[in-house]
Amino acid sequence: MKKKINKYDLALIGAIIIINVLIILWGSRRAVDLNNKIAYIYSQNNLVREYVLTDDVREEYKVETASGYNTLHIEDGQIWIHEASCPDQVCIYQGKISRDGEIIVCLPNQLLIKIVDNTEDDDVDFIAN
Repeated sequence: MKKKINKYDLALIGAIIIINVLIILWGSRRAVDLNNKIAYIYSQNNLVREYVLTDDVREEYKVETASGYNTLHIEDGQIWIHEASCPDQVCIYQGKISRDGEIIVCLPNQLLIKIVDNTEDDDVDFIAN
């Protein structure tokens, strides 16, 4: 015995298709945005270097100050501290960062790394009366 497709089945199929299309569009937009992330490296409150985080950038960079050094590693669109002279090594354990707003801080060596999304977002967040 064959069952016919009713209007609720069609509505469910349509909703699933629309949700899948929206997920694909959102994912492709996020993939494009990955090339607009910039890592700013500050030492003793001065900007010393900036990197555009892309998959093809692969570099090691050493930041030296009077209080010590940090060796940064940039690869696969991520940046992290690979080696540091600070006694607690907390900056190393902060791990890899790659998303907007993420930071790595090494207080003993006065180092700050922050990720900023460089895309121009002209969308209105909200309107206040």
